[in-house]
Amino acid sequence: MKVLVIVGTRPEAIKMVPVYNALKACSWCNPRLLLTGQHREMARSVLDVFNVTPDLDLDVMEPSQTLLSLSTRLTQSLVEVIGAERPDAILVQGDTTSAMIAGWLGFYAGCLVGHIEAGLRTGNLATPFPEEFNRRVVALTAHWHFAPTEEAAANLRAEGLTQNVHVVGNTVIDAALEIAKMRTPRMQALSEKLNFLGQPGRRVVLVTTHRRENLGEPMRGIAAAVADLAEAHPKVDFLVPVHPNPVCGAALRPVLKGRANVYLTAPLEYDEMIYVLRHAFLVLTDSGGIQEEAPAFDVPVLVLRNETERMEGVEAGCSSLVGTDRHEIVRAANRLFTNPALYAAMSQARNPYGDGSSAQQIAVIIGAAS
Repeated sequence: MKVLVIVGTRPEAIKMVPVYNALKACSWCNPRLLLTGQHREMARSVLDVFNVTPDLDLDVMEPSQTLLSLSTRLTQSLVEVIGAERPDAILVQGDTTSAMIAGWLGFYAGCLVGHIEAGLRTGNLATPFPEEFNRRVVALTAHWHFAPTEEAAANLRAEGLTQNVHVVGNTVIDAALEIAKMRTPRMQALSEKLNFLGQPGRRVVLVTTHRRENLGEPMRGIAAAVADLAEAHPKVDFLVPVHPNPVCGAALRPVLKGRANVYLTAPLEYDEMIYVLRHAFLVLTDSGGIQEEAPAFDVPVLVLRNETERMEGVEAGCSSLVGTDRHEIVRAANRLFTNPALYAAMSQARNPYGDGSSAQQIAVIIGAAS
């Protein structure tokens, strides 16, 4: 069975490598890993950590690309690849432009489309944009819906998608637990550069923000809240990797640069991120993936968004939806700094996103169709 595994961005690479490796171990499967290059270097860095080399690389990324220009290049390139490769199945992950277009073209070509991390919904097409739209489109193209949770599966069934819905957990947990076993050169270098990581008694807060809907005033509110918290808690270290989008840096750096206990860094590679999560006290983020990864290491998450498609974490008690209001962020973080019982309840909550066996479950299900 020839399976084309599509990866476009860093989150896709993180979540698809376990699936690709699981399929490679199956005698019935000939998996081919395709890197679209939507976020080329960031995705490649993840593949390098896992010692995985793509079989195909479309290299579609261009400076200052728009959704329209990216979609045009992806469509043209993927039409050629699908025609040449003639896969039996195409696997896509999540809600990126790469996933949406690959799913759509795979459906047109008569391939069996598998959607990994299916069923996430906010119910609002504007947030996150364009991810909410993308994941709904992929759902219409999919033969297999690999839902990470029961809630995600229920979302699909509510939309009339009742066939081949499988609750398998999230492959991001597979990836995170695998990386956590490693001690890579980058992890070692980071521990030397930021020597407060892992020191007994030191509290480290990881802050990440990059969502389109948070650009501008919301992100400035996030920066102001971090500044307030850093001033109020001088013995707490705040680590803020700055996304490469210059708009993010313009919102964060003027407010946070020069503060003694705030560390502005370049974006962290995946192995570095997992190393930080293993030593973090708290996460403030608008990222989707970190909402899933942090509970695997018993770290509470304050979600810097007004809506999230990952409500399972909120309902399980590992995360809390706080939005981007400066004062609300400060209030929520202060409660965790000062209320040990509340902190214990969040850090010890059950992780709703899986146990590290998701990729193997997916391989078994696909194998049944071979």
